[in-house]
Amino acid sequence: MVNINTTMLWQLVNFFILLFLLRKFLYSPIKDMLDKRAAQINGDLDDAEARREEAEELKAEYEQKLKNARSEAQEIVDNAESRANKKAKDIINKAEERAENLKAKKLEEIEQAKKEAAAELRDSIADYTVLAANRLIQEQLDEDKHQQMIMDFIDQLDEEKLGELQ
Repeated sequence: MVNINTTMLWQLVNFFILLFLLRKFLYSPIKDMLDKRAAQINGDLDDAEARREEAEELKAEYEQKLKNARSEAQEIVDNAESRANKKAKDIINKAEERAENLKAKKLEEIEQAKKEAAAELRDSIADYTVLAANRLIQEQLDEDKHQQMIMDFIDQLDEEKLGELQ
C-alpha cells in the first residue's frame, strides 16, 4: 500500500503553498495584465473603427462638395457661354442696324445728288437757252419767233433730260 510519510506530507503542503503563491503573485497579475491589454486593444479597435467611419463621412462630404463645385463650374461655364452668345447677337444686330442706317443715308445722298444734278441740268439748260437767245438776238429775229424758239428748246430738253430724272 501506500506508505505516507511526513516528507511526502510536507511536499504536498509545499506544493499547495507554491500553488497559492503562484496564483496570488503570478497568475492574477498576469491575468490582469492580459485583461488590460485586451481592453486596450479592443479600445484601439473601436477607436480605429470610429475614425474609419469619420473618414468615410468626410470622404462622402468632400465628394459631395466636389460634385457641387463641378456643378457650379459647369453652371458658370454655361452662363458665360450664354452671355457670350447674347453679346455676339447684340453685336451682330448693332452691325446690321448700322449697315441699314448707312444704306439709308447713302440712298438719301444719292437722291440728293440726283436733285442737285437735276438742278444743275436746269441751270445749264437755262444758260444754254440764254446763249441760244443771244445768238438769235444777234441774228435779229423778231421777238415772237424768238420766244417760240426758246419755249420749243426748253420743252424739248424737258422731255429728253428732265423726264428721266423725275
